[in-house]
Amino acid sequence: MSNEARFGRNALLLWAAQFISAAGDALFLPCLTWLAASTGDGDGAVGLAVFASFLPFLLFGPLVGAWVDRTDHRRLMVLSDLARAGLLLGLPLLAAAVGGLDFAMVVVVGFMLATFSTPFSPARDALLPTLVGSRSLPRWNAVMQTSGQLAMIVGLGLGGLLLGGVAGGADDVTRVVRVLQIDGATFILSALLLAFIVLPPDPRPARPKTRLLRDAADGLLFAKRNRMVWGLLVLTALDNLAIMGPAIVGAALLVKNDFGLQPQHYAWLEAAMAGGMVLGSVGLATWGRRLRMRSVVLWGMVMDGLTYLPFVWLPDYTWSLPMMAAHGVFIPWIVVGRTSLIQERVAPERRGKVFALVSITVVGMTAISAAVSGVIAEATSPRVLFGLAGVIGALCGVAGFFFWRFEDLEPGEAAAGR
Repeated sequence: MSNEARFGRNALLLWAAQFISAAGDALFLPCLTWLAASTGDGDGAVGLAVFASFLPFLLFGPLVGAWVDRTDHRRLMVLSDLARAGLLLGLPLLAAAVGGLDFAMVVVVGFMLATFSTPFSPARDALLPTLVGSRSLPRWNAVMQTSGQLAMIVGLGLGGLLLGGVAGGADDVTRVVRVLQIDGATFILSALLLAFIVLPPDPRPARPKTRLLRDAADGLLFAKRNRMVWGLLVLTALDNLAIMGPAIVGAALLVKNDFGLQPQHYAWLEAAMAGGMVLGSVGLATWGRRLRMRSVVLWGMVMDGLTYLPFVWLPDYTWSLPMMAAHGVFIPWIVVGRTSLIQERVAPERRGKVFALVSITVVGMTAISAAVSGVIAEATSPRVLFGLAGVIGALCGVAGFFFWRFEDLEPGEAAAGR
């Protein structure tokens, strides 16, 4: 088998593994939410459980990034999958050992699963340039983004199917735990696929090991010194602060309060956005190598914001579906462009740390944006929330054209990252 064919096979294995792993993550979400609502006291319990599933990315992000850069990426992904599988498959035994599943255990399980998940995406994004050529990175990043959205749809759909008819009670808690064991099996399958990837020899010379904390601090200092990376992190943080709250909180309130509809209509609205993201990813996979990734990111932010503005005037729910799909088209422009820039312009030994910092800005700003959006929507309306977010999000992209510069890359860094 030629090197090109072998690397293509490896990339396909990586694609399949991350698709299955992402579907498992999506399947976990409705289970976690339902268990928190069933075992906790009030609606605040659900928020606490969801917050616990965000917290590890904020607490451990820089350390995880340093760990990714000093560890075999494939092996780390396999360990991530096996740890998640062990936690979910062993949940019935754990619950029996402590006398039953209660809310505290639900929070702990959500926190631990998120902790084991934190290295997976940075390791995947750092591994991909090893498996494909630099010219193919935009296409493969778009493929990964597409599969991630399809995996979300599959995972949520499977969760709805398996959880159908669950209404409450101890027997249904047991049923959800069994669904989580199916989720655990998806992570085992992902780990098996990753195990078949054959990596090329690492051409980099061995580097002396430093302490993990010092290595993490080095990643933070590098990001602050490098104008391309620092600008990307700032733009990502501001854009997610503006956009993500309306996508989660605003959309739900718009469907419930303004349109007077039911939860399934909210699910369909989110599915429309995921469908648009698939279309945007397919377009980038087809034409991405012809485009400048900096422009892709910034135009993605501009259009990401502008496609929110029609929600201020939409007359009914029917119109919201195509508009949310149009909004979803431009989300991969930001994600794929951002990932490709880091892969192409950051040296391999620092990619994991930078990708972990991106995860912090995305997850952290999403959590803050959701909280702020609830306050703004309550004080005004969901439509005003969408209007504010649209203007601010578009301005983030416009500002990037004027203030985001690349000229202070470290000498030879772009070449080192190819």
